[in-house]
Amino acid sequence: MKNACFFQIQQIPDSSSIFDQFNQQNIYFSYFQVDQNYYLFLYAQQSIDINLLYQSVAVDVIQELDSKQRKIRSLRGFFLYALEIIENGKDYEILETNLQPFFWRKVKNIIRQNKKAALQEFLFGSQATEIQNDLKDKIESLENQVNSLQQKVIQLEAKLMTVKQNSKYALSEPLQLLESLKTIQQKNNISSNQEKGQNQPNFITLGKISEEDKIEIIKLGFQLQNEGKISLKKYYEGTEPNSLFQLKGYSIKYESIRRTTLYQSLKE
Repeated sequence: MKNACFFQIQQIPDSSSIFDQFNQQNIYFSYFQVDQNYYLFLYAQQSIDINLLYQSVAVDVIQELDSKQRKIRSLRGFFLYALEIIENGKDYEILETNLQPFFWRKVKNIIRQNKKAALQEFLFGSQATEIQNDLKDKIESLENQVNSLQQKVIQLEAKLMTVKQNSKYALSEPLQLLESLKTIQQKNNISSNQEKGQNQPNFITLGKISEEDKIEIIKLGFQLQNEGKISLKKYYEGTEPNSLFQLKGYSIKYESIRRTTLYQSLKE
């Protein structure tokens, strides 16, 4: 289902009621002839059920014009395709339409502005554009809230995994554990970096990590490598299980920490 369709068809009989059906369903249409070929262009604010067209005995579809070098997926793309056919023909005539006069000439000028809002307003009116923008803002707000909640869950799971591997935390005291994790997060000041996305490593500089946490991170990296669970480079820079990102919620450039005196001393 899509809100724009373009077809090459056989000539529609004068007795057909298909255009009345389009009007009843709030579908805008332009039935026109270019040279010896007949075309039907449809668009609507909601998705169009093209089965209506294929099931109609009055419309004989030759081909659906929905691809050029690739599949057309936008209103602008369908209009450009129709305009190309109109402009390349010698004879052009509008046979039936519920669009405004000189529609194709006007829509061409609107498309040249390359402004989606202007095209939407021309096609559906200013009220439709306002509704669409309002819905878009609400959807973006909801998506941001969902992403934020998902990231916070991931952060907590990563902290709990670290605690499970570090005996200095008491798993039997969950309230104390959560308070300790909160303190670590505030000290490292990394919460803003962790909001970037669950599938992207959030690299931070060594200066933002305390000496105590550096020791813990380096020791854990050597331990996981010795157990064959992950390589050191993937541990520091990757996003897979057992990586620093999954355990702490951030990543470090491996080369930057490998060259530190602390790393070399713990390695020995």
